[in-house]
Amino acid sequence: MGEMDTDPISKLVRLGFSEYEAKAYVALLRQSPATGYHLSKVSAVPRSMIYEVLAKLVARGAAMTLRKGDSTLYAAIPADEFLDHLQREHQELTTSLKDDLATLASPTDLEYVWNIEGRKNILSKAVEMIDQARSRIYLALVPATFPDLRPALERAVSRGARVVLYTTANLDLPGGHIVVAHVSEETLGQARGLGLVLVVDGKQVLIGEWLAADHARASWTSSPLLVFIAEHHLRTDLYLPRILACLGDAALDLIQEEDWPLFARALESHIDC
Repeated sequence: MGEMDTDPISKLVRLGFSEYEAKAYVALLRQSPATGYHLSKVSAVPRSMIYEVLAKLVARGAAMTLRKGDSTLYAAIPADEFLDHLQREHQELTTSLKDDLATLASPTDLEYVWNIEGRKNILSKAVEMIDQARSRIYLALVPATFPDLRPALERAVSRGARVVLYTTANLDLPGGHIVVAHVSEETLGQARGLGLVLVVDGKQVLIGEWLAADHARASWTSSPLLVFIAEHHLRTDLYLPRILACLGDAALDLIQEEDWPLFARALESHIDC
């Protein structure tokens, strides 16, 4: 991609030009006005194609024509003027298309659980969700993930959203609520540098994990039931070790025997009430 990024012809192709259209436009910028015959020679566009290509450039608004005697001359629309027009046109089209496609989307489809692959894509989705938040954000994450999400979290705080972070160390987020959770080393080892659970406005949840040392995956859904379970977990379950430690042996009277192993670590911890 490096070489393509520095080549104006390749960039024009990425904007929707054919290769011949891109070559002809760049040649016109260098030499205007010009006849089709001359442009064919300097642009490497075949003579048999040049007039069709020029007609398309004129239709795009990238070139204009001038009659001079029996000849037709072509000139390029200045690049800044044409690209500004193209940008406005694409923006209008994108806005219109967004509205059109929104009417086609089936709301029930979003209740499926979707997988997102790759750390970059997962964090991008997390930032998008945080930026959409209006009322509340509940986020469990390991400290190593915090720097990538901090700018978006700060924006959420500045909008007045309630931001609650559950993590394993004190983090610096003015205006946010930090809950330091006591998570086992085993759990941290599984989460490594990405592990996160993000619930936004009680409407969507993102759960990220590492499947291998270089393979991250996340699950995203707006299913009301799954979102409720995830938010309930973040708002209650992470307090259980402290609550059970305060109850001490009395907790054994409340927990069924087959569930004792699930709470053993919390009961064995020594947290002052």
